[in-house]
Amino acid sequence: MEGKEEVRLEALKALTVLVIHDDEFRREVWDDPEGTLTRYGFALNEREMAKVRGFHEALADSVEDDVVAGLTSSHR
Repeated sequence: MEGKEEVRLEALKALTVLVIHDDEFRREVWDDPEGTLTRYGFALNEREMAKVRGFHEALADSVEDDVVAGLTSSHR
C-alpha cells in the first residue's frame, strides 16, 4: 500500500499502558496530546496521531466534567 502509513499497534498499546499506569502522563496527555507524546519520545505517523486525536475528542465529548477531573487529577 504505497502512500499509506500503517498504524503501529505496538505504539498505540504503549500509549494505552502509559495512560493506565502513569498519572502524570495521563494528566499531560489530556491537556496537550501532541506535545506530551513528543516529550515522551513518541513519533507517531499521521494516521496514528489521527486515532489519538479522535479518541481524545470522543472521550472529551462523552464524559462529564467530574469524570474528566478524576482522570486528570493526582491521587496523592
